[in-house]
Amino acid sequence: MKKIIVFLITIVLFAGCMNYKDLYTLDKNYLERRNIETRIFDTQNEKELLTACAQVLQDLGYTIKESDINLGVITAEKNREVGNKVGKVAMLILLGSDTVYEDVQKFYVNIVTTPTKEKAIKVRVLFTRKSWDNHGNIFSVEQITDTKVYQQFFEKLSQSVFLTTNGI
Repeated sequence: MKKIIVFLITIVLFAGCMNYKDLYTLDKNYLERRNIETRIFDTQNEKELLTACAQVLQDLGYTIKESDINLGVITAEKNREVGNKVGKVAMLILLGSDTVYEDVQKFYVNIVTTPTKEKAIKVRVLFTRKSWDNHGNIFSVEQITDTKVYQQFFEKLSQSVFLTTNGI
């Protein structure tokens, strides 16, 4: 019993001495990433802009999960199965072991709009990917940082805004 009490006191003392300041420190690429994720649109109609965002996401195969025009928020997701399952099953048979492999992916997107002082609207989008293995366990979770993904999204959004604004 004494050992348990000493162990618990030791944990409490070490926990009190731990430094958590690095936990909330932004990494060195934060500003660069934020610039890639953000565009400003010269419009005051936030509802129209959010509608255009939702249309682009649907065109890209996403399902809108939540949206709130008053808050300027849209969340969406889409599923994708990882290819080459035949090869993976063949490896399982040949090796005779229970190999773990990436099986299913889910892509998430979050969009937030914010009116600016210059009577424009700032759109920030964040793409993330979560995958599961063949046993249903989480395989990986990552933010998508490929600048092409963000550029393509904003190009499609610009086109959609133009079409929506002009009633085309």
